[in-house]
Amino acid sequence: MHALWSSASYDAHLLSLPFAFAPAAMAVVIAYGVAMRGEPVLRAWMLLHFASLMPYSICMAMSPSVTSPAAAEHLFRIAAAFIPMAAASGAGFQLRLLGNRHWFVWVGVAISVVWVILSASSDVVVSGVHRLGFGLWYADAGHYAWLVLLSIVVISAPSFLMLTLAAYRAPPSHERRQLRAVWLANMITYSGLTDVGLAFHLGMFPLGWLLSGLGSVLVVRALIVEDLLRVRAVDDTMPRVLLHLAVATLLGWVALSLLGTTLVWWGGGLVMLCVFAGARVSISVFSLVSRGGRMTDSTLDRLLTQLVTRARTLRDERAIAQLAIDVIELAMGVRVEVLIAAETDYSWTTAGQRLDDAAAPDPLLGAWLAEHPGAVFEQAAGVPEDLRVLLGAVLAGTKARTAVPVISRDELLGLITVPAAARRLRRRHLAFVERAADRLAEGLIHARMARRAAERATIAREVELAATVQAQLLPGRGPHVHGDVTVVGSWQPATRCAGDFWGFFPLGPERLLLAIGDVTGHGVASATVTAAAAAAADVAVRRHGNALDLVTFVAAMDAAVSRVGGGQLAMTMFAAIFDATTRTISYVSCGHTSPYVCHAGDKDVELHALVARGNPLGSPSHTVPKVHQRPLRAGDLLVWYTDGVIEAQDPNGEPFGDRRLQRLLRRLDRNALAPPSVHDLVHASVAAHRAGHPRNDDETLVVAQWLPTAAASITPASTTQSLP
Repeated sequence: MHALWSSASYDAHLLSLPFAFAPAAMAVVIAYGVAMRGEPVLRAWMLLHFASLMPYSICMAMSPSVTSPAAAEHLFRIAAAFIPMAAASGAGFQLRLLGNRHWFVWVGVAISVVWVILSASSDVVVSGVHRLGFGLWYADAGHYAWLVLLSIVVISAPSFLMLTLAAYRAPPSHERRQLRAVWLANMITYSGLTDVGLAFHLGMFPLGWLLSGLGSVLVVRALIVEDLLRVRAVDDTMPRVLLHLAVATLLGWVALSLLGTTLVWWGGGLVMLCVFAGARVSISVFSLVSRGGRMTDSTLDRLLTQLVTRARTLRDERAIAQLAIDVIELAMGVRVEVLIAAETDYSWTTAGQRLDDAAAPDPLLGAWLAEHPGAVFEQAAGVPEDLRVLLGAVLAGTKARTAVPVISRDELLGLITVPAAARRLRRRHLAFVERAADRLAEGLIHARMARRAAERATIAREVELAATVQAQLLPGRGPHVHGDVTVVGSWQPATRCAGDFWGFFPLGPERLLLAIGDVTGHGVASATVTAAAAAAADVAVRRHGNALDLVTFVAAMDAAVSRVGGGQLAMTMFAAIFDATTRTISYVSCGHTSPYVCHAGDKDVELHALVARGNPLGSPSHTVPKVHQRPLRAGDLLVWYTDGVIEAQDPNGEPFGDRRLQRLLRRLDRNALAPPSVHDLVHASVAAHRAGHPRNDDETLVVAQWLPTAAASITPASTTQSLP
């Protein structure tokens, strides 16, 4: 037996070089599977599959260099012995990739073990060898070679058929791309079974080695591009061990060569021990120095610093989550999603909206994640079996591959999910996401603490009931349509309760009363006066109906403000009545800012101010204001506002101002004067001017337009003042 494996049985031949392609490609796949930390069962089946194919590939690579028929026969016996095992492990890999578990896979493994023993120790599968063209050895089929081939087909066919159906019937997804990549690689590899004909003296040249090598290359591509093993990170333990061994062996050989052959055996062992220790220390020191140099001021670290710095200025959890998403995308080029856990219940929200309860993480899963920091995925080692389904449901619901918990003191604050369609994360990128999760947890805790403090301060100053009552008394944005008049309005409080008031009240089919007011200051006290004014307006309209005039209305409003304000709070107000019968607008001003009338002229927008004089309501010096009247032209658009609009300040303290509002209205499109668009334009311009600066006062904006279906041309004299 020893003679069969002696060096006399081999003579290196150049023809072995091309055949070495297959074992080299398989070695790359095996090295990747050993070095990467992926789904454990899937990785085990893959490693067993390629380890079982390796003997045949090595046998074909050595075939041109073998000179002894006996040595060639033993090589082919060993190679043929592991082919059924390659088929069984390949079936196991395919079924695991599909998420299925079938008993016949283990039956196939058991049958393969039997064939390994029989084929390696007898001639039932390989009975001898013969020469092919080009000086190649190839096996002669034994009496039961056909039974081995039948076993391979029976073991492989079911899983291959299921893989084919799944790969071409599944909806477009990242998983389907994985299945198609595996199907193509297996199709090419299994095509190598055509070499069986050579064992029966059918054919001239083996191609199985080439096909299996090409299949291995496709598997390498699927591993890297499609993340076939669902890799979590690189496990650098094995590469480091191999590097230590390679460096130590080289240095040891050099040291022993320099010391000569007179060195005693124990001295040689001591030299090798010192060399191994020196190599390990040198590589470890180099790694520490290199790691320290990379981590002191890297781009990823600077991004984390930016995340922390900017998160401290934010108070909204969704804004902080959005900031984390943007920073991670900038660092890795992958758009992740952040799920935020609610404080009071088990609901979850994303950075944009509430997450459906069916897709939200289960409380049991949340409790486990809170105790296990670090990235997880469905098939990760360490995830309890009863929680894998829950974790898989969360990943499927968010279309994610990996989830990184956001934890603070065993409390799960959120989850960072990496989309399944994204490219595989490298180790340093995954570590960056985990560190970003820690920083995000700090930001969320800071925001929650700030929000709680703000809520306590707000409760101490204001009553929540006042805001609720006020919201019910004021109309919504609209548009509200009454006859030929369309009204759109909004109010934005500076605090929970606003001191602004506006409302519209139909006075029969042809008349409409519209009022806007601003109470001194803002907050609960101002909101109380506002509620009283809204109630007084409603009572006056109900009592007088279509007969209500502006003098009566102002008197009722003044009485209500005086009673509730007690002389300490006053309210400015502008009230107007649209009359479709006379095609006029009557109006009074009680110390309020003058609204504007916009009319589409021949070339541009004509702008006028409804100027009137009067004292605020509730003040000791209040007198009955003078009623003014102005004719209406078809399409006239009126803009009311409170002083909070023109006094809105940018971060530098500069107010929006009357002039800026006038210029904005003059630049309106004369062909597209409509209350909703004009309202939104003014509102957006004020918000842009503030640039995130908080409101100093309540902002109320009302836009109304009179547009009769059959307008007549009316141009009597006006009592308004035209703006220069």
